[in-house]
Amino acid sequence: MTGDAEALAAAARDAQRQGYTEASLRQVQSRVNELNERVASLREESVSASDGTGTVTVRVTGDGEVAEVYLSPQAIRDLDADALGNACVEAVREAQTRLAAVLGERLREITGNNGVDQTVSLRQALDEFRDAAGRAS
Repeated sequence: MTGDAEALAAAARDAQRQGYTEASLRQVQSRVNELNERVASLREESVSASDGTGTVTVRVTGDGEVAEVYLSPQAIRDLDADALGNACVEAVREAQTRLAAVLGERLREITGNNGVDQTVSLRQALDEFRDAAGRAS
């Protein structure tokens, strides 16, 4: 038996011992499915941000991937290669920071958990989100 199957069988035995009815277990399963769908829908989120000069704009998706980069004519005209690279990095970091805030808020809405650890790094939070979303699909 795989780990998931064993865990499911153990949960079923525990539920039976505690007197849960089939209807109440279906209700719990329905709620779990709903939560999984809501967490998976977070992948549909996207956030845009610009660098400090406003010449580079980046959009990142709900799983933290860079989806679009826009370089304004001013950026191409006024920035040398190093400055343009730095502006791109700054815009990506700002977008990822905003994404972390948006996803944190959405997760608090979904779970009702206002005690989410704010000290977790952005990269760690995105990695954990990707792992959880991957298991939900």
